[in-house]
Amino acid sequence: MLKVGNLVINLNAIAYVDLEAKKSYIVDREQTQGVRIHLSMSDSEGNPTTLFFKGEEAEYLRKYFNAVASLCGSVEDV
Repeated sequence: MLKVGNLVINLNAIAYVDLEAKKSYIVDREQTQGVRIHLSMSDSEGNPTTLFFKGEEAEYLRKYFNAVASLCGSVEDV
């Protein structure tokens, strides 16, 4: 389990993490940069479920996931 603010995230529910995500996918809006966690489940309408974090929470998550990836020895840029 991973605690971020008042959320507790089950690490087994994470499909992948975008460490440099934009808050909005619409080009003409202000682009807040943060971390988006994509979960391996869908909402009631079948849409992918994601969580977006910005600010200090995003920095914490970047450090956490980079450290974990380094410990696993499997950090690759694709």
